[in-house]
Amino acid sequence: MRETKLPLACILMFISLQCHAQTADIAWEVCENPEAMPLFRPLSSNPIPNPETLPIFIFADEFNIQKTDVSVFEGNVELERGEEWLNTNKLSYNHQTEQYQTDGIVKFQNGILRMTAESAQGNTKTETIALNQLNYQFHENNANGTAEKVELKGKDSILTNANFTTCPSNNRHWQFVASEISINDAEKKGVAKNAQLKIGGVPVFWFPYLKFPTTSERSSGMLSPTIGQDNINGIEIALPYYLNLAPNYDATLTPRYFSNRGYMIESEFRYLFDHNWGEFSATFLPNDEIQNINRYLLSAQHFSAINRNWYFNSNLNYASDVNYFSDFGKTLTESSKQLLESELGIFGRGKYWNFELSTSNWQIVNPTQAPETEPYTRIPRIAMSGSKPFAPWLEIGLYAEAVAFRHQELEDGNRLDIMPYVKFPITGSYWYVTPSISWRQTEYWLSNSNIPNQNSDSHLSRGLPIYSIDAGANFERSVSFAGQSFIQTLEPLLFYLYVPYRDQNDFPIFDTQALTYMWASLFRENRYGGADRQADANQITTALTTRFLNETTGKEMINFSLGRINFFSDSQVYLPGQVPQPSGGSDWVAEINFRLNNQWQIGLTQQWSPDTNYNQLTTIRGYWSMQNGLQLNANYRYLAENTEQIDFAFVLPINKSWRALGRWDYSILDKQNLETALGFEWRSCCLAFRVFGRKYIRSFNVQENLGIYIELELNGIGQIGSKPELFKDNGILPY
Repeated sequence: MRETKLPLACILMFISLQCHAQTADIAWEVCENPEAMPLFRPLSSNPIPNPETLPIFIFADEFNIQKTDVSVFEGNVELERGEEWLNTNKLSYNHQTEQYQTDGIVKFQNGILRMTAESAQGNTKTETIALNQLNYQFHENNANGTAEKVELKGKDSILTNANFTTCPSNNRHWQFVASEISINDAEKKGVAKNAQLKIGGVPVFWFPYLKFPTTSERSSGMLSPTIGQDNINGIEIALPYYLNLAPNYDATLTPRYFSNRGYMIESEFRYLFDHNWGEFSATFLPNDEIQNINRYLLSAQHFSAINRNWYFNSNLNYASDVNYFSDFGKTLTESSKQLLESELGIFGRGKYWNFELSTSNWQIVNPTQAPETEPYTRIPRIAMSGSKPFAPWLEIGLYAEAVAFRHQELEDGNRLDIMPYVKFPITGSYWYVTPSISWRQTEYWLSNSNIPNQNSDSHLSRGLPIYSIDAGANFERSVSFAGQSFIQTLEPLLFYLYVPYRDQNDFPIFDTQALTYMWASLFRENRYGGADRQADANQITTALTTRFLNETTGKEMINFSLGRINFFSDSQVYLPGQVPQPSGGSDWVAEINFRLNNQWQIGLTQQWSPDTNYNQLTTIRGYWSMQNGLQLNANYRYLAENTEQIDFAFVLPINKSWRALGRWDYSILDKQNLETALGFEWRSCCLAFRVFGRKYIRSFNVQENLGIYIELELNGIGQIGSKPELFKDNGILPY
């Protein structure tokens, strides 16, 4: 019946506008609200995607249906269509004027929200409807609000004296209020006039005119501002503006103000296509009031999937000066960055092969790095590798690399490194032995024409075999202790390596450096990264690992590893200035990790020299997590004559609403705080407030920075203030 469809349809039009205001799921506690509007009827477990296509069913105690006069439905009137349900005491429809009105409270519920209104009236001819004294509440996240009056005409609606919050209606820690809200559903846009954000009943922000989207689709507009302060840059305020240019590309412009430096503009452009994505970003601060120079950072990233095996990738970066990251870096890692890399290339991969054609360049971005000491530019680098089993006992492979090295101050050169190899894997049910033979051939074509008074080219060559045998076994047994049953494994490992000596003192050093000695070093065929040095060796690694696995779940609870390299002859190949290895054998390397339950775990890595009884490296890692929310993360790092640091982070619940968060990173060797952060967080079911201070080293000249940061996070709409990534990037565990 025509006269029974439009009242419900018009009401649903307004409801649909409110539904679009929902945000994505957030890990917030649902508010307990003693004044919450109860469900009028149980929710359906099988939502209907298009309820507007279904018929409307009407139920009432009394029906008086007329053709020309007034039709009246009276006594517990219910209109039902799928999940949509409307209830009122009386509904009258005038066929002459095409007006309708309700008598008594109007109740409505669908799969997203429920609402009440004191009355509703409208006209089917003009497609208008008005609802008075509206209250609404979403089923999820407790979002709720009121409006004094709602008027709808077609796809346009006007809300008078409306508000919105996710807090309980009897305790609104925050709410948006507006004297008038106009919504155009066709354009999916809304305009709020005289809008305020109130926190604790106090107006915090006022917007005389504010545009906003009415759907979850991206839309251009202001994002949450960022506010902070430190003792170098001063007060920092950022106001990002988002530009939704198209469904597959967008941009963000962020004016940023530093009270001690001036105004900076940041820009970001992102795009996404079927086989391509990328991002361009730039920052520019003209005439820095401290440095008296223009400051900027340019970055461009692009990825293209050519086909299932090939892709193109680039990451290009350039900073205006060596102090950029120490001045504007937000974390200790970022502010102490020394080199900025740019790279682009074509890459391929298949079942048995990998290929790379790339070029890379480095820029010095730290004043402690000596000028002209950046790594060589590689224009280009061609690398390929592949291996394929031809039989269960035979595998043939190849690694090859060709690089052109260029540098403004150092000797240029081209290098070709080729290493074919053959492996003979032999396996049993609990053991394996894999002999391997390879040949490494390296060719150099050098040019020192860019060095004063030098203009000659030379060719150098090196070829040598590499022999290795990798063997191991895995034994298991069942054990019990502490009232639990475990499966214990015993895994002995042997690795023999022989590489004859070749004199390489005249060879250049383009990209080679000594690799950090660790557990993986016990099984490497070269202790150097890069092809400029191939260490000679006649050695055997003996190592042992044991694990304790939960017999029921299979989860690893304890593992312990111990190993060492024994030298049959002293190595003769070293980098300039490098200390020779100890004769007889390497340092012992031990690792142990405990995880007896989900609440705590601890790990230890130890490197110890038996020849000198000297501790070379120690790391201790611990993590505790309690059901009451207490979390602790502690680390100790020691590297002989280089580093001794402790790092401690914690989250300490104070009560249901308050918790403290902090981190302390301290250099024992330098007797210097590297970073200290301490903050407090208050959280309710709809509002979170954080304040924290952070003191950290901005650069290697021990320049310290002290910052105070405030963040306000509103459930359902985002955060205002400093970004929570500051906690996340600095080791605070819950972030």
